[in-house]
Amino acid sequence: MENKKKELKKTDIRKLIEALINQLDKLNDSTSFAFDSDLYWNITDEELYDPYKNPKELTMGSLIEDWEFLQKVLDGKREIIDYDLYKIASLLRFLGKSTIITKSRI
Repeated sequence: MENKKKELKKTDIRKLIEALINQLDKLNDSTSFAFDSDLYWNITDEELYDPYKNPKELTMGSLIEDWEFLQKVLDGKREIIDYDLYKIASLLRFLGKSTIITKSRI
């Protein structure tokens, strides 16, 4: 199905995330995943979404700090905020590079 509009549908995002989790459950019986690295490069939004210029302002992010920050939501110590999407995105990117779904098929 081609989406000609430049928009993300909340229902589609939910379906994709659920499909990924379901596939992960099916193919990988691990209940947790270890961090084999922690630090990553972070680029400001202005530079990240401007492919015509080389990024000049790079900062460091920490997967472990991102996870600790998100755990406060799970523990009920703070409310969820928009910025949590950035944090979960860094963790999902880490899991994606780990190819935990693909390795399980081998």
